[in-house]
Amino acid sequence: MEESTKGVFIIYGITDCPACLRACASAMELYPDCEYVFVETDFSKSYRHKLKARYGMSTFPIIIYEENSCKTVIGGYDELTSFIANREEYSDNSTPIENKKKEPT
Repeated sequence: MEESTKGVFIIYGITDCPACLRACASAMELYPDCEYVFVETDFSKSYRHKLKARYGMSTFPIIIYEENSCKTVIGGYDELTSFIANREEYSDNSTPIENKKKEPT
């Protein structure tokens, strides 16, 4: 059996966040063959702070794209629109999570 190379979008978000919902809808509409995981962060303020620190983000959503065991930190909704517009740029130049430039907190 061949290993699946289907991409996976992991979207950390808040359930009533308009940008989080737009991110899910945009990714699902334009990449129907991918899988999606929406991680609700509503219930733990400390978890949200840890995610922001880990991925160098200051707002939600935090979007990760994984394909062929390579994780790419896309960023937020604005970065997702760039990812969608310039998909080929990201496919060869994935930024491993540990190498993502962190923003000051």
